Amino acid sequence: MNKILSVIFSAVLLAIPLSVLGLGTDNAFAPTPGWRAPDAGILSDMDAHIAKNLPLKPRLDELNLTIRTFGGQREYNQIFISGDELIPNVDPPMDYMVRENTAAILRFAETAGIPTYCMIIPTVSAIRQESLPQFSQTQVLNQKQFIENVYSGMIGRVTVIDVYPILFNARSQYLYYRTEKNLTALGGFYIYTALGPKLLEGASRPALSDYDIEYAKNDYYGELYERSPFTDTRADTLSIFRYTRNPREYTVRIRQGGSLKTYHTLYPLHLLELGSPMDIYMGGLNAVTNVASNSPYPASLLIFGDKTALSYMPFLVNYYRTVTLVDLFQLDAAGSRSISIQDYDQVLFAYSIESYLHTNHPSRAANLLASPHMAAG
Repeated sequence: MNKILSVIFSAVLLAIPLSVLGLGTDNAFAPTPGWRAPDAGILSDMDAHIAKNLPLKPRLDELNLTIRTFGGQREYNQIFISGDELIPNVDPPMDYMVRENTAAILRFAETAGIPTYCMIIPTVSAIRQESLPQFSQTQVLNQKQFIENVYSGMIGRVTVIDVYPILFNARSQYLYYRTEKNLTALGGFYIYTALGPKLLEGASRPALSDYDIEYAKNDYYGELYERSPFTDTRADTLSIFRYTRNPREYTVRIRQGGSLKTYHTLYPLHLLELGSPMDIYMGGLNAVTNVASNSPYPASLLIFGDKTALSYMPFLVNYYRTVTLVDLFQLDAAGSRSISIQDYDQVLFAYSIESYLHTNHPSRAANLLASPHMAAG
């Protein structure tokens, strides 16, 4: 019955643009006696008006998706529709990118002579597998196996940090945004609980009771929502975790091209009013983000990472004197000169599995080793 209704609805959908706009091909709609075709000028004006306003397209896209979903299809534009959340699929690995990134990290660790760590972060499609439609099981990448394979080639030369188990065990919690391709602040906390034992010696065991949780925005819709006309998705909540066990003072310095900004908070909430909700996390992802604090722990950490770092970095900074996040994709020559690798006690390569599979961003860190400024410190 569902299939029959789906076919009927699809036929109606296909007819809507033709009947509304009065357009047809191959005499699909025969003219009535006395009908005279509009001249070219009128048609041109109609085309221009439609192109400018497209009043039907968003509604038709939504109706088309509703019909396809009603007929059993649960994927649109590489996004799985699961209840009130959107789960993006992950494209197959680009093998040469993976080899290049892995080789560069190993070369960096051997050359820099600084304790080096690697963390590959799985996406929501791997952690919330039970939420995916049945047909998708043969389409999604086995992220757990992929991560284990990469780590097996690093063990002994780089310290690997496997966050898959802790995220999977907490999968029923709000770890990933429903409309954005990133982890929530809570997801960042769980990553931090896996990072801490590897990176930090003598630090106290992480506990949510150490933080006051605030809700900065309860009606956020991200990029996945923009890519899909599915409007039943529930809005996301942007949360912030303020460390209260031993409060810190922070100085956040951001370098983006020739621009330099300074904040005295991890959460510049005024950016909400400027239309950049995700930038409330340390000003967003920039070429270089340096966070200094009055932490009693003297060590410094350099992170080569992507936007996933915005979720867990606010937790790490409480146990370092300085933490610097570098987005190698945005880093320019001026930004490179602002960093001296030898000033850091630890280096962490931390990327979402998508970045590791499909970009050469991790491998670009090897270029910094060739800089005399970097090598000399």
